[in-house]
Amino acid sequence: MSLSRRRRIAVWSLVVAGGLAAVLAVFAIWSARQLLNEREWRETSARLIADPALQEALAAYLVDEVYQHADVAGALEAALPPRLDRIAGPAAGALREPLTEGVRRILDAPGVQRLWVEAAGRAHDRFLALVEDRGTVLRRDGGAVVLDLRPLLTAVAGRLGLEIDVERLPDGVGRIVIMDGDQLDALQRAVRLLRALAVALPLVALALFAAAIALARGRRRETLAACALAVAVAAILVLLLRSIVGDAVVDALAQTATAQGAAGSVWAIGTSLLAQVARTALVLALLVALAAWLAGPAGPARRLRAWARPALSGRPELVHGVALAALLGLLALGLVPGIRTFAAAGLLVVVVVAGVEMVRRQALRE
Repeated sequence: MSLSRRRRIAVWSLVVAGGLAAVLAVFAIWSARQLLNEREWRETSARLIADPALQEALAAYLVDEVYQHADVAGALEAALPPRLDRIAGPAAGALREPLTEGVRRILDAPGVQRLWVEAAGRAHDRFLALVEDRGTVLRRDGGAVVLDLRPLLTAVAGRLGLEIDVERLPDGVGRIVIMDGDQLDALQRAVRLLRALAVALPLVALALFAAAIALARGRRRETLAACALAVAVAAILVLLLRSIVGDAVVDALAQTATAQGAAGSVWAIGTSLLAQVARTALVLALLVALAAWLAGPAGPARRLRAWARPALSGRPELVHGVALAALLGLLALGLVPGIRTFAAAGLLVVVVVAGVEMVRRQALRE
């Protein structure tokens, strides 16, 4: 059954709009889970601190801060015999690289990494408290939100046997202005909006696709395949944007090889969940498209249905049981990319059951 021109335009408009909504939905789901989900935050923190490039950059930063604000040469001069105090300055310079390597090894220790993850978890809790107006540690200071890192700087210097007088540090040292009061208000509104979008956008995409399928009377299978391909294109677009934007961000923020390595690691790890969400959407979309093709009039699909008709003609619960058993085997072996959560696995089960049923009914009709 062919569709009128106006109906075709309406159907394809809904499919394209659904694809655009799917792109936005992937970004919204990633942002909400990455920013607001405690488990994802902790997993990302653990991967960050275990990354060698980031360890190297963080160790260099901490040692640079200690050398800038502590009298390393003076501490060595006091520890050396009087006849050797003249070599304190050169020795302090020579010790910078070994100290950096020592701090990097400290950061590589499992115990220190666990402490980092716990600290990151507490920081995440405080961030959520801040955006929900319950913050006490990250606080407004003269209308701005300030992160005070001076205690951490003092602790690092103490582990190296040095002393830093916090009271004598310049005002800007160790105190990072996160945002001013207006920016905090905007962030709080953005977080509320993000939570809503992570739920609303997937529903909007599904509603647009459902409307397109309902409007395409007589060509609903083809429209279902088009909707699936729109989601697949959206997922591929997200993966391409992740790669392109990542290269631009790293080039813009990092000027040295060490900094570029660290920035690249942060981007790759920080957006790994985005890639996972996109791959999940891609797998589900391709399965829907495959089911729509297998239920269609193409010659290879008809031959496959004829070959599988004896099995598909059996009891429905047995047919679906075999399909689900095969699917669970693939999931257990990790052969289905992008499926890493119970929600994604549940969606995959729904898609497989619906696809098998669509092909089974078509085979029975024939």
